[in-house]
Amino acid sequence: MTVLAPPRIVHLDPVDHGLVDPTGGSRDLDTMLQRARAAEADGAALVVVPAGPRDVPAGHHWPSTAQALAVLLATTSVRVAVGVHPVAWEPAALARFARSAAGLAGDRLVLEVFGPDAGAFAIAVGRHGAGTVVVGDAGLHALV
Repeated sequence: MTVLAPPRIVHLDPVDHGLVDPTGGSRDLDTMLQRARAAEADGAALVVVPAGPRDVPAGHHWPSTAQALAVLLATTSVRVAVGVHPVAWEPAALARFARSAAGLAGDRLVLEVFGPDAGAFAIAVGRHGAGTVVVGDAGLHALV
């Protein structure tokens, strides 16, 4: 008898600075991409790029959406969830990002909305044709 393990969700470590920041820079992004590829090869159903601190780009911060796009382009089949906070985005702009990501890497992106008014924001983003949008970790677990 074969026993199948439940689908796994792998949470990647955050990259809290930009690519040109000498305190970690591209080495941290490379590590993130290696972990995502390894999770995909190991059969993970979903990898999660965590939201940054309120995900508002400041200074050398590299937004989680850019990190998610890098993970999407570095993998071929695993779904990639990215955490976003409503205070950092307009629904139409986030939906445009999601549609662009889908055009580049297929329909593997999941937008995971956190924070105040997450439910209403997720609905607004969905109205703009953003693909898969969930609210918080419970929404992710419902996907796998």
